[in-house]
Amino acid sequence: MRLPDRLGRRLGRPFHSAIATSFAVEFAAVEQILLPQLMASGASNLLLITDARMASLALSDGSILPTALGRDYALHSPPAADGIFHPKIILQIGHDSARAFVSSANLTAAGLAGNAEVSIEIECKDEDGPEREIVRSIWRYLNALVPSEPSPARDALRWAGERAAWLDGPPGFVLQELDDGSAIAFLHAPDEAGIGDHFVSFVGGDKVQSLVVISPYWDDDLSALADLSRRLAPKRIILPIDSTGHEFPVDAPLARKLHIVDLGWPTRRFTHAKILIASTARHDHVLFGSANCTTAALGRAGAIGSNAEACIYRRLQRGAAREALGLDRWLDGDVIALADLPPRTPSTPIPLKAIEARQPGSFDLDNDVLIWRSARGGMQEGEVQLLDNGANLLLSIPVASFHHSGDTRTVPIDPALHRTLCFARFVSGDFSSTIAHVTHRNALRGRRREMATGAVARALAPFTDGTDFDLWMHQAFETLARADFEQTTQSPSLAAAHGPSRKRDGVVETPVSLSYEEFVQARPGGGRSGAAGENSLAGTYSDSIRDFLNLLSGRTPAPTAAEDDDPAYDEPAEEGGDADLDDGADRGDLAQPRQPDEEPIDPAPIDARLYERHVIGYAEGLEWDDEPLGPSDVLRLRFWILFLLYKARCPDLPHGLDGSSAPLSWPRFTVRILVAFFCGRTPAITRLMIARDYSGMPVDFMECWITVLWSLDAIENSLADRPKERQFLKYIPELRRRVVALLGLSPDELAGSVAAEVREGLDRSIGQRLGLVT
Repeated sequence: MRLPDRLGRRLGRPFHSAIATSFAVEFAAVEQILLPQLMASGASNLLLITDARMASLALSDGSILPTALGRDYALHSPPAADGIFHPKIILQIGHDSARAFVSSANLTAAGLAGNAEVSIEIECKDEDGPEREIVRSIWRYLNALVPSEPSPARDALRWAGERAAWLDGPPGFVLQELDDGSAIAFLHAPDEAGIGDHFVSFVGGDKVQSLVVISPYWDDDLSALADLSRRLAPKRIILPIDSTGHEFPVDAPLARKLHIVDLGWPTRRFTHAKILIASTARHDHVLFGSANCTTAALGRAGAIGSNAEACIYRRLQRGAAREALGLDRWLDGDVIALADLPPRTPSTPIPLKAIEARQPGSFDLDNDVLIWRSARGGMQEGEVQLLDNGANLLLSIPVASFHHSGDTRTVPIDPALHRTLCFARFVSGDFSSTIAHVTHRNALRGRRREMATGAVARALAPFTDGTDFDLWMHQAFETLARADFEQTTQSPSLAAAHGPSRKRDGVVETPVSLSYEEFVQARPGGGRSGAAGENSLAGTYSDSIRDFLNLLSGRTPAPTAAEDDDPAYDEPAEEGGDADLDDGADRGDLAQPRQPDEEPIDPAPIDARLYERHVIGYAEGLEWDDEPLGPSDVLRLRFWILFLLYKARCPDLPHGLDGSSAPLSWPRFTVRILVAFFCGRTPAITRLMIARDYSGMPVDFMECWITVLWSLDAIENSLADRPKERQFLKYIPELRRRVVALLGLSPDELAGSVAAEVREGLDRSIGQRLGLVT
């Protein structure tokens, strides 16, 4: 099978995450062949794990540089060890299903579309079964490759795990029995035992009649093959060799005892597959995946190999492998004399040590801070060069300008450079490192989102359309917020809305959140930098609501891409998995959202009593509830404030909400909501919880807080010249003081770039609409 052709299919609901591992990597092949298929399956959370030196080589050998690395997908490389990082796995993860491919194929053009490779596809649902246990084993292996400390790769794994909690669970038996009587196991290195030890143990004491080995690479002395021969004692060892070009060591002593046959596959492609087949009287024992027949890959008796590898073992009925792989042509093939083989043509050695010596480390851009983790000690003198997507110099930063904290160095970066910054390198005197990609963590957070289907897609549509703002959309808001909660089991930002502590496996966990007051007090420097924090809604459906509100309030330009280009949006077809999210809540007299194939209808006339009913319901809910609040509640507050401002009476909406201090006016409604959130003995904001790992005020919080303060200014400005409103207006300054005190924003934050952008956007949009700004 062609591996890429299998990746774009879906089992049911779309996959949301994909993790791929490889030794060699070609970024052009990844971005042109692999990623489109993974995205077609629904995945927006993408992680590559490759050998560090090979990734550096791919960025420095003159190949086409990647354009999406660090923005659309993350890259992680485990620290270099004695061996190489060599597994080839692709794991696609969904809300209730997963699919794994374990193969011999690197993430290169040859591996994905050129070589003769071997691969197995394993699908499972979130229900008990051997396939699920194998997929769980693969997930545990991949998860263990990335340290627990915060990093882009750990972000990707955590996000995937939160939306597929069924992947968690204690390890089961290595060998899983299948319904047809066969068995399967996922074997990896490093592990407690070597891959070769596992394979021999699965064969057991049965007499091996034949051992067929296909491998493009070998030990110079055939030591791994000799170890298997001693332990399995096969009657015959058959090696299918490509007689037109090979790396088999014909001078090794063991070679004279082997049956060498012509590989004879009907292809001129390079055979990169790695397969072992040990046939006994009862079973065919098959091992395939990334491991060559070398000691570094398979290990030896009682010892693991030095490489990181991943393989699948299959126990089949006798003759099953012979039929599936066409072993007859090898078992019964004519033996080739060693003298008749052409000379060995070893491949050019890869200068791994030299590449490793030139690596600069990793670079992450988090908000406005560049984080550099150097590859080794030293690197104290010189400069870090920031490069664009063509590796052209943008800016040089002296190493002395970085703030040191342990093995991490940080320096602020001008936001104007964010869009063009792609790579970095370290230069000192005559030394110039290889280039390394810069990971834009905010961009990765923002693109992670489960593809919407069914009721969620219908709720998402009005926000992604961005055409109007109507009262019925608050029901769509609740549908999306509920979907975010139900799809997330461990997200700190969403878990905060359900209490400061949680139980897992019966054990109460340490709180993951701070109260808003605690967070404000604990911020580094008390918020004096005024820098924008990350978006706490990133990776949620609710983030589309934020995008809509930003568009409405002039914070961001209108999107140019169609909905179909958005990986988080799917056709709003009925899906059983989402049906429970559309609970048929009573919408009273609210207009229903128009379906795409329906003719437009005239909007119902504005009924201020209907607005009052919903505003009062929202405000009283804030006052009566005692549950902790989270980011979605901050977004909900901004939603209602902007909605009231948008529906205020103006030339564009002459029959909108009244602009006086009358009971059914937008100023009264706005004040009623703000009083519920910020006033009383226990205002709602005191129940607001924030994940403890945010270093600054989340940008979506800041957008809400500045919108709140702007709305109070708008009330004063719109009623300033009306003597009849003096009694109402005298309460606004006191309410503003109350709000400002509870928000705890520093002068730098109130005058920072986010605050300025929000205010300017509101002036341009709502301000001009209401005639407050000329």
